[in-house]
Amino acid sequence: MKFHIIAAKDLKILIRDRNALILMFILPMIIISVAGLALGGSFGQDIGIDVLVVDLDNGEISKGFVEFLEEIDILDVDMESNEFAARERVRGQEYGRSIIIPQGFTESVMRGQNSELLIISDPTEKDQNTVVEKIVEGYASSLSTNVVVVKTVAAYGVPVYNEEQIDEIVDVAEQFTQPPPVQVVTESTSSQLEEFTPFTQYVPGFAVMFLLFTTVGVGAASLLKERESGTLRRLVTAPISKSEIIGGKIASTFFRGFVQLTVLMAFGNVVFDLDLGSSMVALVVLISAITLASTGLGLLVAVIVTTKDQADSVSNMIVLIMSAIGGSWWPLFIEPQFMQDLARLTITAWAMDGFYDLLYFDLGLVGILKEVTVLLLMSILFFGVAISRFRFE
Repeated sequence: MKFHIIAAKDLKILIRDRNALILMFILPMIIISVAGLALGGSFGQDIGIDVLVVDLDNGEISKGFVEFLEEIDILDVDMESNEFAARERVRGQEYGRSIIIPQGFTESVMRGQNSELLIISDPTEKDQNTVVEKIVEGYASSLSTNVVVVKTVAAYGVPVYNEEQIDEIVDVAEQFTQPPPVQVVTESTSSQLEEFTPFTQYVPGFAVMFLLFTTVGVGAASLLKERESGTLRRLVTAPISKSEIIGGKIASTFFRGFVQLTVLMAFGNVVFDLDLGSSMVALVVLISAITLASTGLGLLVAVIVTTKDQADSVSNMIVLIMSAIGGSWWPLFIEPQFMQDLARLTITAWAMDGFYDLLYFDLGLVGILKEVTVLLLMSILFFGVAISRFRFE
């Protein structure tokens, strides 16, 4: 296979083009910095998620759970004493969601009995509900460890006579679970949420937008430019197959986009102390999936339009629309529901969901499997249609 020759040629041209390098790296860094610093205050106020909590247990664990919720910056927690009243307030859309802590919750956890936390939600606020569900699931996961330990002790016939012994068992279990003994793949660590800063939104948001400009806009335009100049026709006569030519173009665009997105995320980490999550493998997988999907979209644009000027116009329109409705410029959940549903057709929305799962919830590789799968399916669709319609003339 000689596709690497084509890819290397394109990358050498890029390296010699200072203006292109500035557009790929310096300009995004400036915009990320300006947006994060200038809009940080108003952004923090806009993302508040209201939560109505009903604590029917009023025990030690339930109080600890309420305190945990109150410490999360993006949650606005209010208390209600009556479950029926809470249901009515959610039904009347006074609150978007309510968390019901059942009576006897603390005792159930301490004695190793199954229990549940109930979330009542307004279906029109789907994305905000998802955020709250992940937070609650993360906290419930840590409590489940205690329940499993107590059940295990009982299963082996170790006698437990009183509540003090149960407390001792739970305390010992917590010592062995903090930090988790196995950390290669983290299914849910959302009980240890990272601080949500403006840069949690703006670094990945603008990084994805500029990635799309590179892979969709520049990628499509460069391919059409070579077609218009006759370079592709000359390549066909060279001792290299058409599949290798296309593969080289795809490889160079993918590599360019992968490096750009990686550098911009590293910039956010170094300059603005953006937490990138505990799994670098998960981050690399997500960046690769996003870049592959956007590279495929760029190739698709190149076969749909006929000239470089058309590619510039169409790609710019696609990138700006996807960035606006897909969550690059603001959190997706503040958009109307029909726009949130429409955003699921974009690369941006799935990319931002994946970054939230890693940068804020720290869910690891398992936590982004859904987003990565959708992005890979998009890649297959884009590449399949584009390659089937690709013409060298």
